[in-house]
Amino acid sequence: MNKTSGRLVGLLCMGGLIGLLAACGPSSEQPSETSTSEMAPMTAEMPPARSEPAPLTEDADADAADIADMQEAYTADTEEEHSEAEEEHHEGEAHHEHAGGEAHVHGAAELAVTQEDNFITISVDAPLANFGLSEATKKKDADFEQYAEGLTELLGDAKCDLVERSAAIRRNGDHAAMTLSIVWDCRRPSRLDGLMFTGFDLYPGFEKVSSVYLGDGKQIAATLTSASPFLPFSQ
Repeated sequence: MNKTSGRLVGLLCMGGLIGLLAACGPSSEQPSETSTSEMAPMTAEMPPARSEPAPLTEDADADAADIADMQEAYTADTEEEHSEAEEEHHEGEAHHEHAGGEAHVHGAAELAVTQEDNFITISVDAPLANFGLSEATKKKDADFEQYAEGLTELLGDAKCDLVERSAAIRRNGDHAAMTLSIVWDCRRPSRLDGLMFTGFDLYPGFEKVSSVYLGDGKQIAATLTSASPFLPFSQ
């Protein structure tokens, strides 16, 4: 072998050695994009945790205030209604006190006319205030008989004579009422037309008189006023 051939063989051996070393060394290749994508860490942000609802302090306070206002308004209305009812009750007591079990109403009165044979009995029951009298008076019953005079008038040609008249006072607390009775003896009672309540002219305190006539199998009722003061004995 000549020198040239020996030199060529040496170069070839050296080249093979270099190639072997290169194959056995660490790889210099970069990972593919796919691998990189698959191995990439999960960097997406997690959704924020659900926040706790804010305390409903303002709404609760507003609701409580509304409820308090409603309760206060209801209480006020109830008290007002109670006050009005109590006031009406006291007014009713002032004008509707019971005397002898009958309603005591200033301005009102009751009139009853009964006929038995020839006798006509007239009874008028009213508060003393209707006559312009103090209900605190301490006078005796006989002192009030005079108020029966001119209080009523029988109409018709019955030829009636006065038999008697009387007064009876009933007291209940601060109130007092009077019952006046007038008895007539009529010779011709069939000719009676009726009764005129003339008390409206004598005593302005009279406003309304509930009246009834009982006689000869008849009963006639009427409410008398200053505009309509006549009670008929027949219909």
